[in-house]
Amino acid sequence: MPIHAISIWTRSYRSGKMALMKAATRVTSKGQVVIPKPVREQLHWVSGTELAVEILGSGAVCLTPLEASNPIDALYGCLKDLPGDPLADLEAEHQAEIEADERWQRRGR
Repeated sequence: MPIHAISIWTRSYRSGKMALMKAATRVTSKGQVVIPKPVREQLHWVSGTELAVEILGSGAVCLTPLEASNPIDALYGCLKDLPGDPLADLEAEHQAEIEADERWQRRGR
């Protein structure tokens, strides 16, 4: 099966004006297309983002993210690129708050 090149246009913002960013990719023999990383980052598409595929009259393909049926699903993976361990950071912050409350209560006695 031949490999076909396709172009993806996405909107980006430069100097307050909307511009188009062009990137190229290929369809593999399995029918898969890799959306270039700069495009995924610009559109905030993380791994697992579900996309609707629409064939346009001009032969182009339009990819549109599907809305998550569960709001929790929409948040899936949003913390994975943060530095450190978000859960450990939250626990440390909570512990600091508890200690601050205890110090405040001791001063009030």
